[in-house]
Amino acid sequence: MTHFAVIDVETTGLNPYRHDRIVEIAALLVSQDGAVVSSFASVVNPERDVGPTHIHGLSAADVLQAPLFSEVATPLLEVLRPAVALVGHNARFDLSFLNLEFRRLGVEFPQCSVIDTMQLSGGGTLAACCAAHGIEIEGDAHSASCDALATARLALALLRNASKATVDLSSLKPVPWPILLLPTRPPVRRQEARQSQSHAPTYIQSLVSRLPETDGGTADQGATMAYVDLLGRALEDRNIQEDEGQSLVEVALRWGLTFDHIKAIHGDYLRRLVKTACADGVVTTKEQEDLRLVARLLGFEEMSQSQMESLIHSVAHDESQECLGAASGDTLRGKRVCFTGEGQCRLNGAVISRELATSLAERNGMTVVDSVTKKLDILVVADPHTQSTKAKKARQYGLRVIHEPEFWRMLGIATE
Repeated sequence: MTHFAVIDVETTGLNPYRHDRIVEIAALLVSQDGAVVSSFASVVNPERDVGPTHIHGLSAADVLQAPLFSEVATPLLEVLRPAVALVGHNARFDLSFLNLEFRRLGVEFPQCSVIDTMQLSGGGTLAACCAAHGIEIEGDAHSASCDALATARLALALLRNASKATVDLSSLKPVPWPILLLPTRPPVRRQEARQSQSHAPTYIQSLVSRLPETDGGTADQGATMAYVDLLGRALEDRNIQEDEGQSLVEVALRWGLTFDHIKAIHGDYLRRLVKTACADGVVTTKEQEDLRLVARLLGFEEMSQSQMESLIHSVAHDESQECLGAASGDTLRGKRVCFTGEGQCRLNGAVISRELATSLAERNGMTVVDSVTKKLDILVVADPHTQSTKAKKARQYGLRVIHEPEFWRMLGIATE
């Protein structure tokens, strides 16, 4: 029986010729009678910033441990191999990325017949074309696997219309798909990538295994204050690196802190941070996301929205609870700062653009630069796990990295 393959990619941007890469790819092998014979789907580590998370829904954390394209190219080809044609919605876009990804592997993606459902539909988005044919998109729009399935259903509907069927699949010759001899890793679906993030951070696991559970006494005040200071620095970028985590474990051991002490310190730190977020009377969705992220980094179990709201309500009405001491805008005045990634915070309902971010920083006495050098004081990251060139350089140089919401908090700017 003749088969065609449906492909869909999610990418870091729109231009593969200017270093944009694939962050997720899905392929379905479909028979002419509409049966899905085999499938492939995986998030892909693009080895750069993930781009517009608000569109494709993938964060840097989702792809950090994902396979490289080279590591999933072979299993992808195994799904494509029986196909005599490729199907895509705006297939030119998907194929331009695939062509360049395979070229990086030293092989050419083969020429083959292409069926573009966007062209057959006369134009329009995938959602609009599916709606016109009574096809429901299941799952998350702009996830590669959901879009591939919707495209397959749309293609079958269009190909059943004799007036629009431009390709006779039965007359097509086999495609000379390449054979790759490359190391492979199992594909990782986006839900699997997110489940892997639910485990406690490795430094928390080290604290559990290396610190005494309790000594029955209270923690030394000086040791507590010093540990909190180091913890605050490590949490500025909302991504505790392995060396930072091991440093926290080491100082806790040397300063006589037990695991019970650490749990109490971390709990107090989180409550102080929550109290700080409550100071203006409103805890925004973005602030809640940040609080949940910090809670996880502090070793608390993944908190649901309702659990976080309960904590916020409790802390907000606790008059004895203090706010978290933080660097003020004055301490950042005169610093050289650089931004990386597409901003996630909002001000007055609009995303803080790079231009606005620059203006806000300059109004607070900072100098904004475009590149990362050893003279830079602070790199502000939109995503804690970004693999952007700027972030890689900053970490290589040992520069201070601050997560975007934390940066605005330091400047006293209430974001949404």
